[in-house]
Amino acid sequence: MSRVALEGIVKRFGEHAAVDGVSLVAEPGQFVALLGPSGCGKSTTLRLIAALERPDEGRIQIAGQDVTHAPPAERGVAMVFQNYALFPHLTVGENIVFGLTVRRVDKAERARRLARAAELLGLQALLGRKPAQLSGGQRQRVALGRAIVAEAPVCLMDEPLSNLDAQLRQQMRGEIRELQQRLGITMIYVTHDQTEAMTMADRVVLMRAGRIEQQGAPQDLYERPASTFVAGFIGAPAMNLFPSDDARTLRGVRPEQLRLLPAGQGLPARVAAIEYLGAESLLVCEAAGTRLVVRAGADAAHPLPPRGAEVGLDWPAHALHHFDRDTGLRLS
Repeated sequence: MSRVALEGIVKRFGEHAAVDGVSLVAEPGQFVALLGPSGCGKSTTLRLIAALERPDEGRIQIAGQDVTHAPPAERGVAMVFQNYALFPHLTVGENIVFGLTVRRVDKAERARRLARAAELLGLQALLGRKPAQLSGGQRQRVALGRAIVAEAPVCLMDEPLSNLDAQLRQQMRGEIRELQQRLGITMIYVTHDQTEAMTMADRVVLMRAGRIEQQGAPQDLYERPASTFVAGFIGAPAMNLFPSDDARTLRGVRPEQLRLLPAGQGLPARVAAIEYLGAESLLVCEAAGTRLVVRAGADAAHPLPPRGAEVGLDWPAHALHHFDRDTGLRLS
């Protein structure tokens, strides 16, 4: 297992800093997710680790070695891209071992690694097929197999599930996480999907405009967001933000922490819309000059107030977060 450390990494394209002073650590055997909106620098950061880009400033270490200027072959990393990039004229087995073939790895060793990867990924019956005969999930497993046979201690993944439908993405999330834990590899995973990051990662690095906004365990980002950006990005629905009596402060409350009260109690509000989701309902309420979302579970008092009803809103004291209105930063 290998530790990956970035120290003050900067990457500019012209005058634009796509990555601006990024420092992070992926401990051996850890699953780290780089999360953020499009253009935040997460994929560029991954490419810098893989040596597909060279940093303008800073240092990259893998397994205690400075690899800042080392070529890809000397870094001990495997990479899975968003595009499966499978050769259509090769079989599944040939696609998986293609990199080993190019590097002239012994035929018996190639067969050993292929058998192991096929068993791990459940591809034994598909090794003779061509990519066109596979489903999207099966193609993604082939791409994973190509990374596994490299037997690299570090695996980099750049939005590998974005081309799959929602149900298959959920299934593959579990499979990738289980595979990472079974192999004990260090994995750095890029995604714009907060559900992927929160459910798969040991550590989440949330990026914004080339910088790290906050990093830590998933529950840290959810329970103690460092800024209004984190509060608004993490959580579905996002944290409610609304003004306080102090003009310099914003308050924040998660939708599941808001409680519905009869009209005349708590914060006055009006139900503007109701989204029924089966196990829960989301009530969009107009209050305090903004819109607040209330998550009401299946065990909530029934019937729920209809659209247009006047209600009150309340929350436990411990559920309230405070942010500086001007900077957006969390107030202790």
